Amino acid sequence: MHRAVRVPVRCAGRAGRVLPCHPRLRPLRQLGQPGLVAAAAQPGWRSFSTETHEFKAETKKLLDIVAKSLYTDKEVFIRELISNASDACEKLRFLQGTQQIKDVNDAEVPLEVTLSVSESDRKFVIEDSGIGMTHDELVEHLGTIAKSGSLDFLQRGESDASKIIGQFGVGFYSTFVVADKVEVYTKTADKEKGEQGYLWTSDGSGSFTVSEVDDVPRGTRIELTLKDDATEFAKLATVKKSAQKFSSFIDFPINVKEDGDPKPINKQEALWMKSSATEEQHLEFFRFLSGNSYGKPYYTLMYQTDAPLSIKSCFYVPDPDNAPSRVFTKDPEIGISLHSRRVMVKKHADGVIPKWLHWMKGVVDCEDMPMNISRENMQDTRLMEKLSMAVVRRILRFLQQEAKKDSEKYNKFFKGYSYFLKAGIIEDKEGNFSRHKDDILKLLRFECSNKPKGELVSLEEYMSMAKEGQQNIYYFCCPDRQTALSSPYMEQFVQRQRNVLLMYEDIDEFVVNAIEGFKDSKLVSVDSADKNFELDLDKPEEDDKEDKRELTQQEKDEMQKFIRDVLKEKVQEVKFSERLVNSPALVTSVITPHMRKMMKSLMAGKENDGLGNIPMTLELSPKHHIVTTLATILASNEPVARIAVEQLYDNACIAAGTLDDPRVLMSRLNKVLEMFVYQGAGFDYAKNEYRHEIPKAEAKEEAPSESPKDTSGSSGSSGSSGKFEEIKPGSS
Repeated sequence: MHRAVRVPVRCAGRAGRVLPCHPRLRPLRQLGQPGLVAAAAQPGWRSFSTETHEFKAETKKLLDIVAKSLYTDKEVFIRELISNASDACEKLRFLQGTQQIKDVNDAEVPLEVTLSVSESDRKFVIEDSGIGMTHDELVEHLGTIAKSGSLDFLQRGESDASKIIGQFGVGFYSTFVVADKVEVYTKTADKEKGEQGYLWTSDGSGSFTVSEVDDVPRGTRIELTLKDDATEFAKLATVKKSAQKFSSFIDFPINVKEDGDPKPINKQEALWMKSSATEEQHLEFFRFLSGNSYGKPYYTLMYQTDAPLSIKSCFYVPDPDNAPSRVFTKDPEIGISLHSRRVMVKKHADGVIPKWLHWMKGVVDCEDMPMNISRENMQDTRLMEKLSMAVVRRILRFLQQEAKKDSEKYNKFFKGYSYFLKAGIIEDKEGNFSRHKDDILKLLRFECSNKPKGELVSLEEYMSMAKEGQQNIYYFCCPDRQTALSSPYMEQFVQRQRNVLLMYEDIDEFVVNAIEGFKDSKLVSVDSADKNFELDLDKPEEDDKEDKRELTQQEKDEMQKFIRDVLKEKVQEVKFSERLVNSPALVTSVITPHMRKMMKSLMAGKENDGLGNIPMTLELSPKHHIVTTLATILASNEPVARIAVEQLYDNACIAAGTLDDPRVLMSRLNKVLEMFVYQGAGFDYAKNEYRHEIPKAEAKEEAPSESPKDTSGSSGSSGSSGKFEEIKPGSS
């Protein structure tokens, strides 16, 4: 419903203050309040028709929801108004091009959008020279929340107008987030529909007025009287920054008035909308996106498709030498922005681009993207997952192609960004951005034990080098190559010249635990307790032909029992293993030593990290001389055997990197040193006595002396007994 009233209006000469408006509009007084209406042709009074309407959505509460709940960031009203203005220009261009509008009002005026402000009057103004609105369109489109002119335009069958941005009709009402009063001046571009201009006014209280005004130019002009807490948007610098942020790629000139002079702010071309681009264009666009005037993209990808969604995009990989820190910040900003028909929806496209690709630069533009009435939140989760799936998969497969094309160039890329790709596998395991794991695995590269240092191989290349019949992919997480090749866990593989992937990053252990295998192969750590090392596939080369002592089964049983008694809860099992070649022992567990070490580091400072309760398995080499000798002295010299067992276990823990506190070794190492010294002195630890008298040091030959040499010696009194009471082993 509406009512028409006759309102007397004064001419411009009797008006109040001048507002920043179009030159052909002058301030008059309407219903006792300052407002913008057309000046009368001649000074004096005249009749003016004003209609008052109730919003069809009817309640002030709904406007409050739109103004306060649907928009989390005040500046988004600028994005919505620029989007609407761009739509209006695009509609007019389309209708003119298809001859649906033949006679255009103000035909000489170019298609453009202009923003201006007045800080003193708390005013924000945006005007476009687009399609404009008639009286009925104004009432219908601005009088009904969620009535979209763009959506209606498409539903009428104008399917070729693919560049229309707005599709929900609520963006306009974001103005009530920042404005106490909204005034809209408009005139249709279609001369056949009339040349009358109209003024729509509302304070968001549940009603609006529509008035006829003269001398309104073609298009739409929106003037906001800003709230006290939104006066920042009456500042030129703020508006210019926001407009540049949201409209950099709009297909029409976007101007901001500075000292009355419109200056364009969207000079950058929307490169992703092109089917191809030159290297120079990519360089300029990359520098625009990255915010610096130097550097160039390492890889460039332009991706356009109509299925499963209409996507236009452009991606850049920065130089690996400038790769970000390998430690994630709490919330890394995604370097790819999300657009819809050139209008930026999200500067950082999280929800589409996973965090492990945050280092990439680029733009994703999806025309099919249904946006909630607030464009910060996506309405259709399944469709957003489909968009993410399509984009991320294309990026990963592009990198696979580049790896095959130039492996040396790719290896440099991988060294810079490997950490983030591996993090993608872990996130995939957690269910985020799933189904990319297999594609990421094809991108991984590692050093190999049988390849030169620095040379990287893929998992596929590793399998191509595997022994005939080999089913497993063997890997070793270790600090560096030298440590790996000298480790007891590697002895069998080095001796048999079997390839092992060497993984140097801490994240590698988590990666291999997040995957079950690669294709049909299982990943097996060489320091795991896995019994299936496929040792029967090849025989080691014999290092020497001399016979080595073999332990009897009885000796093995006695040694296992003795070691378990000595080490107690430190080990759950003692066994003899064929995997050792040069080392006497190693330790294994349900978690690898490297993982155990990392978990210990992560839980540092906690009184009970739980790792001490995870039992170890001690594996012994039955042919190693230390082990065979230990079996010999078990019965004859138990004190020495106990010390040897404890030291043997600790040595194995040191080799595994799992010894928590090396200082506990000091007292035992001193004991071992003492044993070594007194062994050289002839001390029998089993009997706690010297086996023979220590011979005296022979005197050096000297020139004959007048007095005879003293041959009594200071130790003569103790030599007769064969014991040195003054020297007690262990007294130190």
